[in-house]
Amino acid sequence: MKALKNLLNRSSSDNQHQHQHRSHNVPDSPAYATPPPVFEEKREVQAEAPEPVLTVSDASRRGDSQKGPVAPSSFYCPISMELMNDPVMVATGHTYDRVCIERWLQQGNRTCPVTGMRLRHLELTPNFALRNAIQEWASSNKVPMLHREVKPHAAINTATLYKTDEETSVAPTNILQGHDEIVWSVEVEGNRLFSASADKTIRVWDISSRRCEQVLEDHARPVLSLAVAGDKLFSGSYDYTIKVWNLQTLQRITTLTGHTDAVRALAVTEGRLFSGSYDSTLKVWDSETLQCLRTLAGHSGPVRTLVCSGGHMFSGSYDKTVRVWDVQSLECLATLQGHSGAVRALAASPTRVFSGSDDATIKVWDSDNLQCLKTLEGHEDNVRVLAVGDKYVFSGSWDKTIRVWDIVTLECVKVLEGHGEAVLALAVGDTFLVSGSYDTTVRFWDLESLRCVKKCEGHDDAVRVLAVAQGKVFSGSYDGTIGVW
Repeated sequence: MKALKNLLNRSSSDNQHQHQHRSHNVPDSPAYATPPPVFEEKREVQAEAPEPVLTVSDASRRGDSQKGPVAPSSFYCPISMELMNDPVMVATGHTYDRVCIERWLQQGNRTCPVTGMRLRHLELTPNFALRNAIQEWASSNKVPMLHREVKPHAAINTATLYKTDEETSVAPTNILQGHDEIVWSVEVEGNRLFSASADKTIRVWDISSRRCEQVLEDHARPVLSLAVAGDKLFSGSYDYTIKVWNLQTLQRITTLTGHTDAVRALAVTEGRLFSGSYDSTLKVWDSETLQCLRTLAGHSGPVRTLVCSGGHMFSGSYDKTVRVWDVQSLECLATLQGHSGAVRALAASPTRVFSGSDDATIKVWDSDNLQCLKTLEGHEDNVRVLAVGDKYVFSGSWDKTIRVWDIVTLECVKVLEGHGEAVLALAVGDTFLVSGSYDTTVRFWDLESLRCVKKCEGHDDAVRVLAVAQGKVFSGSYDGTIGVW
């Protein structure tokens, strides 16, 4: 029993350690916020885990080498901690005893118990090689594998198990399901919401009915960015291309090529589409003729973010700089230096541009003379997102806080605390600020009192992007769902 408790506690400790030290230095890597299950005590496992299909001798289950043989760790089901009778693999490649994983799925879970990753499908693949190895080990060590009948309440209804998400989902009506992977971008146009995902698709949602009207499938790799101009939707992808879609027919018009790496950012101004890529360049396209007007070179690292202010396009890069481009002449007017880390976030007011960096600071630039007005300090970790309102600038950080800066004096007037993990998304409404975090929640903050007035739950993983339109807030998550609040 002592050996088994040590195994359970070690599994719990390892899982917690991995969750606490999740990497945040890899640019935009898909990190999952849902931790794997934690096994606290043997008595809890017996009370809550599925009834095991098989039993072995007490000595082997105790793992006491002096009283019985110990099987390789891979022979035990991670859920029940029993030798597996019918090992099956899930979509992540991890193996479980069939009765245990089927009950896990029947309870409404759609994640791998060990990794916490969302399962792309619910198919269970028999692991014949492992089953044969377990049976050979049991036979050679004279360990009986005794089947016992499963109690009626534990019977597995496979017909229900393999229904589609639409048939079995018990998610709230404000959580829109459909994507299989991370939602990287959301864009609102009229009564439609467009969501771009790592599953290579763009979904078109009717905001009133909250139903998916159509799935746009043409990209070969994850879709990272969206932009709307006139009657066109533009989508940038890891497949190096930009797809152009007709907003009326939802049909693809054409494909814009030329980038040699992922298209991470899109921005439209004055009839021109700017695309920023991990190939360190920007390309400028006529939004009507769809011709490439020029390739803007100069950055020495991936272009992560774009924002327009005062007739200038600002591009932030992992090379620690912000470059300024004249929207009409397309000439580089300046390279704004001073950050000591990657520039991941840009936001603009009519007269100022704000840049957030991995160096934990925000720099404020005059959008006319391009001089640095001030460096805003206070965050203790990377600044990942910025948002600008009428009175305040808001910055979200890996330090789990949101800082509120007076847009005129540039002084920090308040630190908003409440999120349990990194703040990844911000958006400003008429009377509120909304924030999304790795802690899976969406929080609403009153713009007058700067107090949290609502905490929304419903996502099973990190909230990556936010949009505000028509009095509603739309959140895109790593779990592939869209929240409507």
